[in-house]
Amino acid sequence: MFPSKKHSQRATPLTSYQFSRLHTFECVARHLSFALAAQELSITPSAVSHRINLLEKELGFLLFQRFHRRITLTPEGERMQWALDSSFNTLNQEILDIKNRELTGTLTLYSHPSLVQCLLLPRIGDFIAQHPTIHLNILTGQEIINLANRGVDLAMYFGKLPSGRHLDEAFMQESMVPICTPQYAAAYNLYDAPENLAHCTLLHDRYNSGEDEWQTWSQHFALGLDTDSKSMEFDRSDLQCWPPRGTLASPWGGSIWCRTGSKAAS
Repeated sequence: MFPSKKHSQRATPLTSYQFSRLHTFECVARHLSFALAAQELSITPSAVSHRINLLEKELGFLLFQRFHRRITLTPEGERMQWALDSSFNTLNQEILDIKNRELTGTLTLYSHPSLVQCLLLPRIGDFIAQHPTIHLNILTGQEIINLANRGVDLAMYFGKLPSGRHLDEAFMQESMVPICTPQYAAAYNLYDAPENLAHCTLLHDRYNSGEDEWQTWSQHFALGLDTDSKSMEFDRSDLQCWPPRGTLASPWGGSIWCRTGSKAAS
């Protein structure tokens, strides 16, 4: 009628040594290798084996089956691994929730439409997952704005910012390289002959960067191109990457659009 003494015993709190051995067990169970666990823990394989032996002795059951060149988890070891993984996942989620509660409210961000579309939008899902309590308010435009007057917390631009207007920080660098379709390059004999760009229609995006990037590139390579004689201008960088197929030359390409630099102002 009464439970036996064996089943009514309450678990005693784990000691720091037992926590250390459980950490070692989790590492060995993940790698199924004493040697790899030893590398991760920066100790010797014999020290790993010693910790596991002590843990098995304290628990009263085997965690691993030892074979000549490999180890496997016992059924009890599999249960322990599941319990530890579940506990670690719960702990990590609690830590993330605590951090997220510290970051609440509305974050208003301003940037050029192309930068929002091509750089920010693909990453917004990850940001929301990490900061679910932050409400994003994204504004777009072409001009450099006064953050305080517009109620903006963070602005992202490409190109160079006027010195002293904002507390700004460069967050990435860009390089410039002319690009076009292979058909266009063949038609104008552009391979290994950049001077033939003089016969091409050059696409400009001066609205976003405020710079004549073709002129900068031409001067760097001493080509002496007249970059305005045959040209077309766009007010969005993503649009200049999609010219009518086979009719226009060399929109800028790069890790985003090959700017000389990108800045964030806050």
